[in-house]
Amino acid sequence: MLCSVDGLSDGGIALVKDRKYFDKLVSHIDCRSTIGEIGIIFQEAFYRSFPEVNQWEGLSRLRFYATVASVDVALSRWSALFYHALNHGHIRSVDGRISGLVLISPSAAVAEHVFIGEDVEIDADCRIHAGCVILSGSRVGRGSILYPQVVLYRNVQIGRNCIVHANTTVGSDGFSFNFVDGHHLKVWHFGGVRIGDNVEIGANCSIDQGTLSPTIIGAGTKIDNQVHIAHNCRVGKGVIICGQSGLAGSVTIGDFAVIAGAVNIAPDVRVGHGARIGGMSGVTGNIPDGTDYAGHPARPVKQWLRSQATLRRLAVRSNGSLEEDNSAA
Repeated sequence: MLCSVDGLSDGGIALVKDRKYFDKLVSHIDCRSTIGEIGIIFQEAFYRSFPEVNQWEGLSRLRFYATVASVDVALSRWSALFYHALNHGHIRSVDGRISGLVLISPSAAVAEHVFIGEDVEIDADCRIHAGCVILSGSRVGRGSILYPQVVLYRNVQIGRNCIVHANTTVGSDGFSFNFVDGHHLKVWHFGGVRIGDNVEIGANCSIDQGTLSPTIIGAGTKIDNQVHIAHNCRVGKGVIICGQSGLAGSVTIGDFAVIAGAVNIAPDVRVGHGARIGGMSGVTGNIPDGTDYAGHPARPVKQWLRSQATLRRLAVRSNGSLEEDNSAA
């Protein structure tokens, strides 16, 4: 199975293209007494130019390792093979209630015009409103509510007492392509989504599934309308995300952070536990625990306020001198 470095398990194959992923691999392997059957594919240029790879004792513990010219191209091509193999036989137009391959609690209320795929589980006291689509392999936890037109792709797990408002999509593919020979090669996603208990998600939101491991939304998190959370994001417990904000791929949000409206967060950024980000900010770097940031690019609030005050004073002075020059003429 093709896996992320963080999610390597017995029988897994992971791709390593640079120092960041190699350091994760070393940390993952060195802390385990046994690693089972694991294979690693290195980016050839990195493997040859970075001597520490060959000096790492963990290489001898791997089932195999090899190199490719481009890890990105390999991911595009291999992810398609794994995606279609994993989904073989699951993409069907037959409702699981007809084939008998679903598990729906007698106390769950399912409205008319709902499609439920095979191998779906809907726990007790759930309410599924009209027009919802739940694709195969997904699970809705006890007491959760899906309002009209919610779509759950394959392999989406929703915890207990969650609320998902109308027209929200959970588990769609991440927006990930590699440009090769004049074409955009798609990266196929099959990592799924895991949503904790007591989460509320507003209307018209989109939460992409992880590439190889799940996108995660922690318990007690509240998400406003029109929020986008991209593939591989990890949102902690009790997080607040206000309307029209967007998280790019592989963003990590610490527990009880607050993201105000229309905030954009760049890929791979970490927002610390209890941090707060002001509205319409552009976050391009990591934010420490318990800090307040704002602006574009986002920086500590006091620093941002001083810079705004300075700009205003300069603008007033400039406008004043211009008015004097015009009156003299």
